[in-house]
Amino acid sequence: MATSGAAKASLEDCLPLQTVPSLKLMKLRTFAITYVTYAIFHVARKSFGSIKGELSKEKWMASSLTSQSNMYGLMDMVFLGLYAIGLYASGMLGDRLDLRKFLAGGMVGVALVLMTFGVAGLANYHVFWFYLMLWGVNGAVQSVGWPSNVAIMSRWFGDGERGVVLGLWSSCASFGNICGGALVGILCHVAEASVAWKLVMVASGVIMLVQSLIVFLFLVPAPPKHLHDDTEATTLSIPASDNKEVPVEGGPVGISFSRAWMIPGVASYAIAYACVKSVSYSLFFWVPYYLTAERHMNNSKANLFSVLYDVGAIIGSVAGGYLTDRMGGKRSLYIVLSLCLAGIDMAFLFGASEHMTGVLLFLTGVLMGGPEMLITTTISADLGTHQTLAKNAQALATVTGIIDGTGSIGAAVAQYLVGRIANCHSTCDPIPATAHAVCPTTCAWDSVFLMLQICTVVGVLSLSSLVFHEMQSWRRRRDHPTPDNPVIKLQHCPLLQTDESTDNDAIARPDTPGSTTSTATSPVSLDDSSLDALKHRV
Repeated sequence: MATSGAAKASLEDCLPLQTVPSLKLMKLRTFAITYVTYAIFHVARKSFGSIKGELSKEKWMASSLTSQSNMYGLMDMVFLGLYAIGLYASGMLGDRLDLRKFLAGGMVGVALVLMTFGVAGLANYHVFWFYLMLWGVNGAVQSVGWPSNVAIMSRWFGDGERGVVLGLWSSCASFGNICGGALVGILCHVAEASVAWKLVMVASGVIMLVQSLIVFLFLVPAPPKHLHDDTEATTLSIPASDNKEVPVEGGPVGISFSRAWMIPGVASYAIAYACVKSVSYSLFFWVPYYLTAERHMNNSKANLFSVLYDVGAIIGSVAGGYLTDRMGGKRSLYIVLSLCLAGIDMAFLFGASEHMTGVLLFLTGVLMGGPEMLITTTISADLGTHQTLAKNAQALATVTGIIDGTGSIGAAVAQYLVGRIANCHSTCDPIPATAHAVCPTTCAWDSVFLMLQICTVVGVLSLSSLVFHEMQSWRRRRDHPTPDNPVIKLQHCPLLQTDESTDNDAIARPDTPGSTTSTATSPVSLDDSSLDALKHRV
């Protein structure tokens, strides 16, 4: 093949073959760097959520808007709204730019915003709209993180191992939430509370800046051409009918935004994730307040209970990836079952006893963690390398940005709806004039949990057609196990970036994620027992 269309070689491509690290070592390094990177993104988000109590004690903040709930609701809305818009743009840019530089640049932007936020607080600069603008910019630049990291991980790990590996990897979000809360606790013990929240923002920015340097120096966004494994030798071969190379001297060429929406399954999963993320972020933002207002817990105990949701989400994400790999990639079926159980679980959450509340929060995390992980990582990666795209690997970040962006729009709207539906207000009981006033906070929490249950139902309905196709495919393979329609065992192999053009006409074909209908893919030189694995691109 001609060499004029080859993309620029990475640093590893220029090394002698003997000095190139093994495939397993490079996979481990990529996993570790991206895991820590996105965990730090969540450290920044959790840090702000944890300092809201101290921030609200600032007199200038209390007088900025009519109520604290309106102020924080506005900041959360602006953050998530610009985050969602940024995800669409970041996904498309990530498919056209060097992911290493793109991700590192976005992290530098986040670090500068966080440090500016903290330094302005230390300087006693008291203008609410300035902080609102900063938090909106923070949402926009944070959108670089998710699609870039998922695209990098998807290029390093093949179809058959994505479920388990990305399930474990996606726990970085919950791990970051836990670390963010710990950072706030440590600094609150070291410094006065009025200063600690400002130091939290500066410290988060410094940590982000250091990690951006690590990403820039050590992260490899795709497997180099000469990467080899000491134990396995897997080679890709290109069919003669597609033996044409598209020049990409100007860099990788991605697919259009509208064409990414046409990939079978993208729209369904985008709607489903809007519902899943609405539930997840509503619990993330409102559970501590619910526990203090309804269960009358102190703040430290309420935060401890809210951590149970994150712990459950970590377990659920790993379990979801493992089980769907064992189920032959039937991810839609697993998500639907989990959402149904989560809806039932939340029906008992309101009014439960203190200990049962902790148990139900943990179970909700387990049941919601699996679907959230599968849609944003494994399924986004599968759709970004769908059969209809032929050998074009440049749709990964675009698809991930579309799905996560749609989810963030749903979450932003949900935060507004939760506040309106809860309709929290204080009513003072009539008491003798000599006694202290008692003004308990009353909220319509039962209606809030009903809204969250409705979100799970909508998510289930959006995936119903995909589940139907998965079950049909399974029945065909069970009843008619022919060489053209086998029961498939997935092969573990990394996705190597190619310069081949996509098959535009293939978009119209009725393949769906989890389906085994026959759309041709590039043959792979494998052992005889797994030669048919390529027919199953979930």
